[in-house]
Amino acid sequence: MKTYLTICLLLATFTMCGQRDWTGPTGNESLPKKLKDIRNAIEVANFPKENDPIQIDDRYYWKHATSILCKESAITITEYGAYLFYDGKWNLRKSYPLKELDKTFGTKKQQLKQGEPYTWTDNWRTDSNLYAGWAMWYFIGKTATGETVCGYGTLHTTDNLLNH
Repeated sequence: MKTYLTICLLLATFTMCGQRDWTGPTGNESLPKKLKDIRNAIEVANFPKENDPIQIDDRYYWKHATSILCKESAITITEYGAYLFYDGKWNLRKSYPLKELDKTFGTKKQQLKQGEPYTWTDNWRTDSNLYAGWAMWYFIGKTATGETVCGYGTLHTTDNLLNH
């Protein structure tokens, strides 16, 4: 009976995952609720914007970098993370601990200085399966005057294997 229930649970899980719509964004989708009513004042750039994977041993790597910059004033980041696009909307993948921002982007005390770019050069996606997807990195912060601002940038990871 236990084996039967396990098989049924696995089949149900596969069926639910198989019904997900992985079609990419068109550009007309709503922003996630937490970004919707916040002014966009942080520039976010992913390079390359369309990212093809390479294979190393039994893993696939989508090697890209993410940069952030604020032109108008210094900003202290209060939250950052990534969304994935599926089922016709942006779905939160993960919000990262603030202490990681200093390590990965090279900031000090999560502070972005005005006009200074910060880059996470090894912001790589890795997986044992080869599949395409869409991500949006986001950043929320406060200006010196206390205004909450945000920034976001999209990235398309393809299933076009470069070294096959």
